Amino acid sequence: MQKTFFEKTGSGKHVIEAVVTRTCEGINIYIGGGEKSHIGAIVVSQPRYSLKGDGTISCTTSVFNIVGHKDDIIAIPLAEKLCKKTGQVVVVCAGVHVDNATLEDIKKLEKNGEELTEKLLKKFD
Repeated sequence: MQKTFFEKTGSGKHVIEAVVTRTCEGINIYIGGGEKSHIGAIVVSQPRYSLKGDGTISCTTSVFNIVGHKDDIIAIPLAEKLCKKTGQVVVVCAGVHVDNATLEDIKKLEKNGEELTEKLLKKFD
């Protein structure tokens, strides 16, 4: 069974939105926002047992960035945290853009990415 839902955080040019589709064996998330949503990074996290040997779930993460994009800053933490929490493969495709972004803009977007991650993690309790 497939379930799709939406979540967002922030406002104006700092808004970040997620479209989440949960399938029987994995989770697919698109994150877009800012002034222009696009595809900037694709992250895949696969669950595995921790190399510590303590039986906990960890993950192996692969990242593909489109040249010149840094959207993995938002995508990697979300993919890894959700993968560890659910024990499922998580794919995050992200693209958040603000024209002529200042350091303050970037910090706001990162903060909103962290808030969005926390909101999404709660959906999987």
